[in-house]
Amino acid sequence: MAFALIAAFSTLANTFWVMLSTQRAELVENALQTNEAYAARVADSLQGVLTSDLDRLRYAADSIGESFSDQRSLRKEAYRLLRQDRSFNSVLIADADGKVVVSAPGSMRLEGQLLQNRLPLSKREPMISDAFQSLADHLVVFVSHPVFDRNKHYLGLVGGSIRLQQKNTIQALMDQNVREDGAYIFLVDSQRRILYHPDPKRIDEVLIGSSLVDAALAHSNGSMQALNESGNEVLAGYARIPSSNWVVVSQQPLASIQASLEATAKRVAKGVAPLGLFGLLMVWWIGRKISVPLSLLAENAKRLDAPASYERISAIPADYIESWQIRRALLLAANLLQEKIGRLNLQAQSDPLTGLTNRRGMDETIGLWQETLRSFAVISVDIDHFKAVNDTYGHGAGDETLREVARLMKQASRPDDLVCRLGGEEFALLLPNSSISVAKEVAERLRAVVASAQFETVGHITISLGVALWKTGEPVTATFEKADQLLYRAKALGRNRVVCDNLNLQIAG
Repeated sequence: MAFALIAAFSTLANTFWVMLSTQRAELVENALQTNEAYAARVADSLQGVLTSDLDRLRYAADSIGESFSDQRSLRKEAYRLLRQDRSFNSVLIADADGKVVVSAPGSMRLEGQLLQNRLPLSKREPMISDAFQSLADHLVVFVSHPVFDRNKHYLGLVGGSIRLQQKNTIQALMDQNVREDGAYIFLVDSQRRILYHPDPKRIDEVLIGSSLVDAALAHSNGSMQALNESGNEVLAGYARIPSSNWVVVSQQPLASIQASLEATAKRVAKGVAPLGLFGLLMVWWIGRKISVPLSLLAENAKRLDAPASYERISAIPADYIESWQIRRALLLAANLLQEKIGRLNLQAQSDPLTGLTNRRGMDETIGLWQETLRSFAVISVDIDHFKAVNDTYGHGAGDETLREVARLMKQASRPDDLVCRLGGEEFALLLPNSSISVAKEVAERLRAVVASAQFETVGHITISLGVALWKTGEPVTATFEKADQLLYRAKALGRNRVVCDNLNLQIAG
């Protein structure tokens, strides 16, 4: 009886622990992916702002290169840049020796002074600097573009400063990305100096010895669990801005995950405790009479997370009402746990934005098809000029476009086909037991549907498609590479078309 009591209690505890461990791992992984995606989205937005600033300076450099000796023209161009869209707090034009020729606004009185940051003079190329103290004693970043005359002689540079400790375009963009539950984003330059932080007092602070910042500067994009500068564990994602080598970091406290997990544990405990107590009392009451079926139940209850647990427990004989009730309780617990594991597996195999199967789910399905020697066709799909959609209409419109394309792909596919999103604007459509001609027809139907569809905000878009067939004995990776190569050929031939494997068949929209 003592052994039966211990076994029953251990089974309940093991079930509870397995469920919480699985959910904790899933919550941590989702938080890391979310923070990485959030940092990447903000980095893309900042890249767009800085690129736009460089384009304006390039236009100004081309303009003043023809009249660099005309003080009046230089001053007019400097004030035009300053007032154009308020991107810069100040604008200056310097000659090849670094002497300031014109500055705006005039209250700065910088004419005749030498530039403090002379790196742009030596490199003679468009640059976005790290933070430094300006001639006017402000913490700034300096965006500059070289000036050449029509004979390509270097004349100097034109540049704009962004004051980090005052209201500026970078701060305005970052302030739009407000996080909750203790999560926040910050921006650092390549020298580990904070350029933006929700706490303005931390701007200009240099983060030395931060493993998170070290990892962010060493890699373009990624995520990790680490200690922040306050010594607290955080789940963070990071992304680099290519034009400036700055890094955006999005992080949230690990404690927020723990709080959610604890709340779940309490709810589960309240639901499991009464049933567990009832089972233990029943074991104590009937004693030896139920030792054999109870031993079987306890043994199988230790493996509630196994796929066949429900069938094994159902096969245990229940010759009296008490053993039947305990078996029923374990079957209910096994069913609930399998449903939870099933939901977690579905989430792990689905793309959170479009609901399509992700790469992990696709690989598992392909593995099953290979085991049954089931041939299939691969249609590789890519949205044409999708970067222009994000740049023109914003990432919100881009995400909506991806969801709509996913819907159209489901609509154009057959019931047994597998529709996948592989990342970004890249999709794949897998057609089991399909010939290349059938796959071509499906691909062309999909291309025509997308080309004729009216997308909210962005209007009309097109897609390019490559079609290849997997045959038994051929590496699956080779088939996907072939479909990708055909896709790239479709793009090279003008986009909005289907290119098939057999006889290099092409269908243009």
